[in-house]
Amino acid sequence: GGMAVVYRGLDRSLKRTVAVKILHKHLADYQEARDRFEREAQAVAKLRHENILEIFDYSAKVDSESYIVTEFIDGQTLKQFITEHEIKYPEVGAMITVEVCRALGHAHSFGVLHRDVKPENVMIRNDGVIKLTDFGIAQMLDHHRLTVTGQLLGSPAYMAPEQVEGGKLDFRTDVFAAGVVLYQLCCGE
Repeated sequence: GGMAVVYRGLDRSLKRTVAVKILHKHLADYQEARDRFEREAQAVAKLRHENILEIFDYSAKVDSESYIVTEFIDGQTLKQFITEHEIKYPEVGAMITVEVCRALGHAHSFGVLHRDVKPENVMIRNDGVIKLTDFGIAQMLDHHRLTVTGQLLGSPAYMAPEQVEGGKLDFRTDVFAAGVVLYQLCCGE
């Protein structure tokens, strides 16, 4: 991704496969990038839900690489899935979106906005479980905004008007993006 590279790893002590997300070296020198990476770790760490990627560990020491260790999802992104498989029935798109909305509802109950809901940030495990991932630009409603005024963060095709215009964001921003994903799943565009 734009902020980090993700590797498959092995947790030797617990004998399980994990994903290790390491902040790109060219971003490690920028405080805002480290803050955003830390914010992702903090946001996901407080969320425990079957449809949200689980975090196991985080480190951001100044003299070493910043990384997040999460569960490994054996599967593909929703973007990959819809590229390879035409969704013939809108009900399938609705069922997928319901799972994304369950994850968002849980995150919102903890005051966490995702701010970048799109098919690339939704994983489908091989057993069919839907997982919302990449809280890299998440915003905690109880903290001040860490982005520069006017800076556009997210994917424009899925953004609510208030997000594009740099306005005040709340849970409706994620609901709008989930609606765009639902439309895409049901209509194919």
